Formats: sequence, C-alpha cells, structure tokens
Amino acid sequence: MKRFWEYLSLTVGSFIVAVGLELILAPNGLVDGGVTAVAIMSNKLWEIPLWVVFLGLNLPILLFTARVTGKRFVIRTLYANAVTTVGLILFKPIPAITTSEVLIVLYGGLLLGVGIGLVVKTGGAIDGTEMLAVWFHKRFHIPITTFLLALNAVIFTAAAFVYTLEKAMFSLAVFYIVTKMIDFVMDGLNQAKSVMIISEKPEEVGKRLVYDLEVSLTFLRGEGGYSGDEKRIIYCIVDRFEYPKLKELVLETDPGAIMEASYVAETAGVEYKSLFPYPKG
Repeated sequence: MKRFWEYLSLTVGSFIVAVGLELILAPNGLVDGGVTAVAIMSNKLWEIPLWVVFLGLNLPILLFTARVTGKRFVIRTLYANAVTTVGLILFKPIPAITTSEVLIVLYGGLLLGVGIGLVVKTGGAIDGTEMLAVWFHKRFHIPITTFLLALNAVIFTAAAFVYTLEKAMFSLAVFYIVTKMIDFVMDGLNQAKSVMIISEKPEEVGKRLVYDLEVSLTFLRGEGGYSGDEKRIIYCIVDRFEYPKLKELVLETDPGAIMEASYVAETAGVEYKSLFPYPKG
C-alpha cells in the first residue's frame, strides 16, 4: 500500500506539472527555469513539441548522473518523466486556461510547485538541472544552489531575448513561487517547534507541561557556565499552534525561566502525551 500511494503521488504530481506547463506557461510565453524553460523556448523558436525537448534533455542527464543519484531515484524519475510526457501530449490540443498575467504567474507557479514538490517528496525529480547540480557537486564540489542559480541566470537571460524583458521578469516571479510551493509541499503544515527550557523549577514546569498540555518531554543534564551548578534542562517538541500556550504555562510557573524555540521541518515518533514519573495532582 505504501508503494501504491507513493506512485499515485508521483502520477498526480507529474500530471499537475504537465497542466502548468502546457495549459498555462508555454502558451503565454513564460518559463520557470531548468529543462522545462528550455523546452518552452524551443517550442517558441522552432515549434518543437514540449515533450520532445523535455524528454530529450532529461533522459540523457538522468542516465549520465545515474551512478550518483542511485537506482531508486532513477526509476522514480523515469516514471515521473514518462507520466509528464504523456500529460504534455494529451494537453497539447487544449487552449490556454487563462491569458491574465497575474493568474498565469500565480497559478502557473502554484501548479508547478505543487507538482514538482509531490514528485520530489516521493523520491523522484522532474527537471534534469537538479540532477546535474548534484553531479557537479559530487565531482567538482560546486555548491548545488550556486550551480542552479548560475544556470537559471543564463536561462532567464535567454528568455528575455526569446520573448521580452517583461516576460522574463514575470518568469522570475513564477520561479520564485515554484520554489516556495516546493518548500511548502516538502515541509507541509505539520511544522513543529523544538523547545529547550532552563528553569530553577524543572520538576514543576515539567509536571505542568505533561499534565496540562500532554507534552512528551526529556530532561537533559546541563551545567552552568559561570556557576558550575548542575541543571536539569527540559527538551520537548510541540505543535507550533500549541507553542504560545506552552510559553504562557512555563512563564506562569517560573517567570525567570529561559526558553529557546526553533522550527522543526519534520518529526517522527513524536507523541503529544506521556507518562510522568509522579502521580497526577
């Protein structure tokens, strides 16, 4: 069942990408960077179908970088590219959904970001430039972000010549939304906060956290940097919506408590309830 849902996610994500490319961006002369941008510009200059350039560039890149990326990634990327290609072929005869520049930027970026995010989250990829970035990083130690920024700078400069400077500027906005939506899909709404609490009343604070908020927590051993006194530091992970209540509760119990909180993109095995080594009440 797990594999079924993973490939369903790959399928849905790939079709969403095809919709964004063929029904929104390409007909209106906007690009999003990478291989898909080259495919859209080739279609404009030489009327080559998007899927031909998309598959024609991605397949060699995937095979070239296969040793670095691994078997599982290669298989899932091949599948995602095949589904996207089918989608591009099927959606080609359908006219553009919109010609409004605002809607193109918003929904083009939204669809591509969600689609690519679903594929990446499931262990595959849509665009070959990311694969090349990984290969160059492994071979020449070039940072992945530096490679992608340099390559996309060239692509967007080319877009300004193929279309107009204004369209290239709109394309940059699309690219920004795509990257933000990929982050959103990867991290989701389940972001949590890891909290460290240094208090003179660790037992009381911990007891209230467990019984009032049903938070799982761990006591860490620490030592005062100046005093050298041993301290019990409370560490826990809470839902970001529960953090204000936790903060209020801690400071209510110990107004002098020191708190540090950081966002956690992903958690596993966290339960928001626990047994405490003291009787309730």
